[in-house]
Amino acid sequence: MGVEKHRLRRQFDLYDLGLLTGPSLKGATIVVETVKGLLKTSSAAFVIFDAMERLVLIRAKTFPLAGNQSYPLHRSALLPVEDGGFVLALKDLSKEAPSTAEATDMKMNALLASAVYGPDEKPIGALVAFDAAARIWSELDVQNLGNLAYLITQEVTLHASFATLELMSVEKALPS
Repeated sequence: MGVEKHRLRRQFDLYDLGLLTGPSLKGATIVVETVKGLLKTSSAAFVIFDAMERLVLIRAKTFPLAGNQSYPLHRSALLPVEDGGFVLALKDLSKEAPSTAEATDMKMNALLASAVYGPDEKPIGALVAFDAAARIWSELDVQNLGNLAYLITQEVTLHASFATLELMSVEKALPS
């Protein structure tokens, strides 16, 4: 008796996995709150990069935001994180990235971001600490944010695993 293999008919994207819509992941919300307290920042956020729409989607945050919960990726200081998946530390947005949405729309002046990875090990978003004042980020700040971003990566992977199993069971039930 062999184990029946089931091949997916397609690869599921972030929308299929429920990461672009609906409520934010509970663990991500807790981590965002922790970032604000641990790094003693003005605010923090977990964002996802919607590659198809070229948007930055704010999925969990500690600051009030009227209007859109997204902004164009090309206007974001986070573009290098989306491209390369690394840590980005900007101590003075007014000098380093003055025309970005983070500086102009959100009125933030310092930014520390660490990539959050999807199940395919590519960056899908970032955990971001913001400060209203210019700030030099310490090595401990960078290390702590990276560790917390890893926790969100783990939650994303777990969430994607459950969503994939659910989608597979639906596809398996469909006629061939």
